[in-house]
Parts: sequence; structure tokens; C-alpha cells
Amino acid sequence: MSAYDILTGIQLCMMIVMIGYGIFFFKGRTCRIWCFGGPAVLVTFWSAAVVYYYTAYLFLTILCFLMAFFLGLGLGLWFKAGLPELTYCRARHLLRCPPMPGALPFNILICLAFAAIQAGVYHFPFLMYSWLFNEVLGFVPGLFSGLLWGRGLSMLLDIPTRGQQVYKDI
Repeated sequence: MSAYDILTGIQLCMMIVMIGYGIFFFKGRTCRIWCFGGPAVLVTFWSAAVVYYYTAYLFLTILCFLMAFFLGLGLGLWFKAGLPELTYCRARHLLRCPPMPGALPFNILICLAFAAIQAGVYHFPFLMYSWLFNEVLGFVPGLFSGLLWGRGLSMLLDIPTRGQQVYKDI
């Protein structure tokens, strides 16, 4: 089995899981913090696999990834408008997540971006040796990973500042 087949299998599994997460958070849910942070962790690992497999200039791509990750993290933490309010139950160690209808379209957008990278390199293999493509290859996954981490951390850190109890019983 070639590395391309393994990566294609990983991408198909990640697409299914990310769309599943989008459907899961479409309604209000009660979940553990690991379930809430799961999409951010998965996108980061998925980004690492895509960056490692499709780059010819690894150092440049990792630098662009880190730059975009911190940019997305900052943007996610800075723009708090429209964030849903989370509540935390200390007795059961659960988060109550309100409906997040934007999760599914954002997860589909992530899947389409990664599929476009893979399809582009599959049909035009010379792109791997393009300086600009390697920068975009690092920037796009880094931005999506940073946005997911930033928005998630912003929701988690914003619980006590909204005037509600931090440990509200569900």
C-alpha cells in the first residue's frame, strides 16, 4: 500500500468525522471538553499529515503553517461577536453547548480545502515544487487550525466574563 493510498484513506475518514462533528453540534448538546475540542485536534493532525506529504520545502511550509496558525488563533480570540454561550457543570464535568449551526458549513469548507489541495497535487504533481504552492499549503491548513483553536478557546475562556456563574448546574 502506497503512502498516497494511506493519506487518501486518512482524508476520507477525517471528512466523515468532521461532517459528523458538524451534525453533532448542529443541535444543543451536553458533552465533555474532549468532545468539544476534538475537531480542533483532528484538523491539526490532518493539517500535519497534508503538510508533510505534499510539501517539497518542509521548513518553508511549516513556517507558513505556524504564521497562519497564530494569525487564526489571534483572529478567533479577538472576534468574539456571535459566539454561543457555554455553561459548565462541575458536578458532572460537562459542557452545555448551545446549537452551533455554523459548525457544519465550516467543517465542510475545511474538507473542501484539503480535498482541493490533494486533487491539485494529484493532477498537477509539479505544484509540489512551486514556492507559492508550498506557502499556500502551509497557510490554508494553519489558518483553519488556528481559527478552530481560537474560537474554541474564546468560547471556553469567555464563560466567566459574561456575568454568569462559571459552575452553573445543568
